[in-house]
Amino acid sequence: MKINYIFCFLTATTLSFSALSQVDSTYQEEEEDYSMYDDVEDIGVIKTYCSPKIFDLSPNRFISLGYDVTGIGTLKTSGEGAFKPDDEILNTMSSKINYHGLRLNANIPVLSSSSFVWQIGGGFNQSRFNGEEFDTVSDHSKFVGALEQSLTRFNINTTFFKPLSENSFLILQLMGEQNGNYNFNSSETTPDIANTRLSGALLWGKRPNDRFQWAVGVSRTYRSGELNYIPVIMYNYTSKNRKWGTEILFPARASYRRKFNPRNILLAGYELEGYSYRLYGSEFATKNIELRRSELRFRLDYQKQIKGFLWVGIQAGIIANYSFNVDSLSENGNKEFYRGFFGEQTYVFKNGVSPVPYFNITLNLVSL
Repeated sequence: MKINYIFCFLTATTLSFSALSQVDSTYQEEEEDYSMYDDVEDIGVIKTYCSPKIFDLSPNRFISLGYDVTGIGTLKTSGEGAFKPDDEILNTMSSKINYHGLRLNANIPVLSSSSFVWQIGGGFNQSRFNGEEFDTVSDHSKFVGALEQSLTRFNINTTFFKPLSENSFLILQLMGEQNGNYNFNSSETTPDIANTRLSGALLWGKRPNDRFQWAVGVSRTYRSGELNYIPVIMYNYTSKNRKWGTEILFPARASYRRKFNPRNILLAGYELEGYSYRLYGSEFATKNIELRRSELRFRLDYQKQIKGFLWVGIQAGIIANYSFNVDSLSENGNKEFYRGFFGEQTYVFKNGVSPVPYFNITLNLVSL
């Protein structure tokens, strides 16, 4: 019985398609009246612009809330003095040290159109240091005490993306930051507008297709800990099979990207983080001092979608010290100065920190 029903259904379906496929001999196609197009206005050539993104980049983070934890490393310091950049320090003191802290960052779009994109952001990052207890007072113990007040960073930043054509663009990034071991107990240990540190970058680039963009430019940066001017190279690429790619802004960061699916991404690479922190309330003879802190983070970064625009990021890796020296601004009228790679200005302390493991977990509100 079931076979008969199926046979009847297939027969009826075949006859229906056969009837529809027959041409009606009485039908005549109506001639189109082209006069209706006489009033159409020519608006000229429509200019197209390139997008700020390419396929499969890791999601942009609108709001990010995370926490950083490091393992225990060794801090070595000189005594207070005047040391040239290439001086070798023989008499050092050392102790065990580690840190942890909250990281809160935001990057909010203000204006987004095909011809211009403007974003404004800000951040609060803190490193709460824990050092060994000391029975005697020394320059080393004073320095560790200054760190244990916690290093805090506030910043405001803005980014402009201006497409010039369908495959070329400009990027301008500007940032102002206040960094120090603030404890907010008095006006002498709170942020001072005069100590604002300014940085920025300008890049010109090309976007040949939806899988590739590159750019070159120059930046004023504190990523090396102290003020520097360096060239910048951006190279973002996605493979044809869209399973892997690169996300590079050299020398600040570089990563190889492996995309398992739209909800799971793994990045492997490094990031250079660096800031200059005003050290308040120290017991040193030298005043107006700043810690020039910079570190290379070699890491694996796993990013996973939890639900909708909410993602989690998990990082694990090794932190290698790049700079942990201390400068004095007193001889320069309490103003920032440029040493670069060849300057001979002296350091107050020449320090070093051994490599340490670290772990970071972050909740992110993203744009896809």
